[in-house]
Amino acid sequence: MMSRSEAGDSRPRCRSAKPKHAVVMVLGDIGRSPRMQYHTLSLLEDGHYVTLIGYAGEDLIPPLESAFTESATETRQSPPSYHGYLRVLRMAPYQPPKTNIIWRLAYYPLRLASLLYCVIYTLWIQLHRSPHTDAQVDVLLVQNPPSLPTLLLAYLYCFWQGVRTRHRPRLVIDWHNLGFTMFEPPPPSASRGRALARKSIRILAEWYERKMAPLADAHLTVTHAMEVWLGENFGVHGERVRVLYDKPPLMFRPTSVEDQHELFCRLDLEGPEKTHREQSTEVTMFTQRICKGGGTGSVFLRKDRPALLVSSTSWTPDEDFSILLEALKMLHQTITTKSRENDFPKVVVIVTGKGPQKSYYLPLLKEFNETHPLISIHTIWLEAADYPKLLGCATLGISLHTSTSGLDLPMKVLDMFGCHVPVCAIGFSCLGELVKDGVNGKVFESGEELACQLYELLSGYPSNDTLSVLETYRRNIRGMVRWKENWEECARHLLVGACDGPE
Repeated sequence: MMSRSEAGDSRPRCRSAKPKHAVVMVLGDIGRSPRMQYHTLSLLEDGHYVTLIGYAGEDLIPPLESAFTESATETRQSPPSYHGYLRVLRMAPYQPPKTNIIWRLAYYPLRLASLLYCVIYTLWIQLHRSPHTDAQVDVLLVQNPPSLPTLLLAYLYCFWQGVRTRHRPRLVIDWHNLGFTMFEPPPPSASRGRALARKSIRILAEWYERKMAPLADAHLTVTHAMEVWLGENFGVHGERVRVLYDKPPLMFRPTSVEDQHELFCRLDLEGPEKTHREQSTEVTMFTQRICKGGGTGSVFLRKDRPALLVSSTSWTPDEDFSILLEALKMLHQTITTKSRENDFPKVVVIVTGKGPQKSYYLPLLKEFNETHPLISIHTIWLEAADYPKLLGCATLGISLHTSTSGLDLPMKVLDMFGCHVPVCAIGFSCLGELVKDGVNGKVFESGEELACQLYELLSGYPSNDTLSVLETYRRNIRGMVRWKENWEECARHLLVGACDGPE
């Protein structure tokens, strides 16, 4: 267990009459849980104390890092109004090995026992030990999934606080998906015993989730389809349920040419070419800087720059990367057979993210790059501050996300839209709540269809970019509602009550 807390003397101006103490909890890597970090930031900006609980792992988004004394000092920037009002408790649950049959049989019991210990210790002991505020917990916001043991322990904590202090925190569930759908149905080839075990686990998980859901005080969902489903199947409906669509925060925006140049110099995709003519010129694949006497100069986008495709993936089976790989092979074949020289740009594909299937695909990507000279694929992991910058440079985004429940939406698409980047997304039942085919992007069902879309959208780039279909999509994306305004309208009153005006 690791704790990080800093106290400040000055209190941020509170938009509610009285600052409250909110606990935001996710049983996952906090740094890879953007929606819960955005909740945290909104609560802080609204003038409340926040304790953020989750697994150790990646760094937080920069606005949250600035809430700590050491971060503000290192960057020599003025601390934000909520400086010192955030506390982060990171858990490190035991990860059992799966080296033999005995360990595999014991994996789930040991994992569950470790999670129980971590959550109980964090909520009942660590949360109340040297807190950054004397205020009692007013609301506990939990991410679902995972449902087990999160929902039960969160409910018990709120109940226990009510008995102990007569001040019961509100329990709010943020439904990112349905927990029981994470347990996949048994494949047809599974043995009878294995199939029965997996089916039983899924049935028990659904029963548990159905029983726990009505015990919460309020619910937020990521789609209207999920709100309807919860009402029809879990008995959760009415004013205590609101749809809070994912929206990009202001950090996701188009990247300036100067910042693009600086980023591509650091990413070093092919090693920045540096040539010296009459004037010193610094060149990347996408940009060039013409330096003058004092070392300063102008930065331009290259007229012969490649098209940049960006895809963020978790490298898991529900984001089938083979579809994109198949599409890029077909695209390359189409380019070589149909396009004349200079009619079609070279294509650079950057894939971000970590996950279990990445090691499987890396040799395949290396082979692809060696045999397809007009398209190159790069896999990188970016710092939290660089990810929005990269998206802001992209020509087109690719989403391979499919939903286990068919009721959630890919947040990565919202990030791309925040940067005014159109998206090609694989279709599933409720994707239409986000991606409008032919309006702000394209929807595909197969690698072949994606290849056709890429050829159509990228033909003539970048010379005809201002007149292209892509530019039409970009115009349709501009002006979308951002996270802050959306949260204030849809989530604030469920979490901390209505806005009471400035302090």
